[in-house]
Amino acid sequence: MSRPLPRTMGFLSWGILSLSAGLASGQEQQPVCSDGQAGIVGVVLDGGTDVPVAGAYVSVEESDWAWLTTDSGRFLLCEIGAGIHLVTVERLGYATHSVRVEADTSGNPVSLRVMPEPILLEGLAIVMDRFERRRRSAATAARAYNEDALVNSGHWSVADFLDSRAGMFTTPCGVGRCIYYRGARVVPTVYLDEFPLLGGWAQLESMPTSQLYMVEVYSRGTHIRAYSHGFMKRAANTRLSPFPIWDRGDHTGTGSPCALASLGHPPYEWRSRSRSVTAPLC
Repeated sequence: MSRPLPRTMGFLSWGILSLSAGLASGQEQQPVCSDGQAGIVGVVLDGGTDVPVAGAYVSVEESDWAWLTTDSGRFLLCEIGAGIHLVTVERLGYATHSVRVEADTSGNPVSLRVMPEPILLEGLAIVMDRFERRRRSAATAARAYNEDALVNSGHWSVADFLDSRAGMFTTPCGVGRCIYYRGARVVPTVYLDEFPLLGGWAQLESMPTSQLYMVEVYSRGTHIRAYSHGFMKRAANTRLSPFPIWDRGDHTGTGSPCALASLGHPPYEWRSRSRSVTAPLC
């Protein structure tokens, strides 16, 4: 069934993609509220094709929680109280849709249709291809994890997610945790939306998997780049060509965060469980 998310985790406004939630048999569990509890059961559909939209971010204006749709586009809004509620559906590649829906105990599903944004989807495909080409051209091993892998992992933080990946070995060190790489402890460099983050691995411990579109891992975790949905939307609209990876950690010149800021890409901020974190500009 769809997974509830705190609104503080669902802070970004461009949606979260795909959460597959099924039974061990492979059949998807049908979402239901507790007996006698008022709620909203529904499905999110593509407004042009009526195909279910998986991983759409569904929120209620008066509630502190939000939900991700299942592979069949279903969602469940419980613990919101009876009455009319403003429900908003967000998904990268689709126009945001808000509608007032009545919560009751009937369990009758409602259909919410979101309209695709073809230009944005085309731009996203172009940008993702450019990111893939950058990984292939890097002078080191590189892997990418998309939103499906991040959200389906069951890990709240990016740190926990990466620590569970095969081929990555973290170890305690003077600054928190380091990457064990080629017989040495290496402090990982961490970027968010192409901006360097101070703190290394500690930043990943407060970075929610639910708010990221993609994570790139170079050299078995010694260099990590995370990308928010908001950044990827801007990248798709501008057909962004990602800057080359600087092997020597040099953040000056055309590939610098300052150069990126000059292109109109502001720092991204999210609210963690205990604090706000903002990527520095320069």
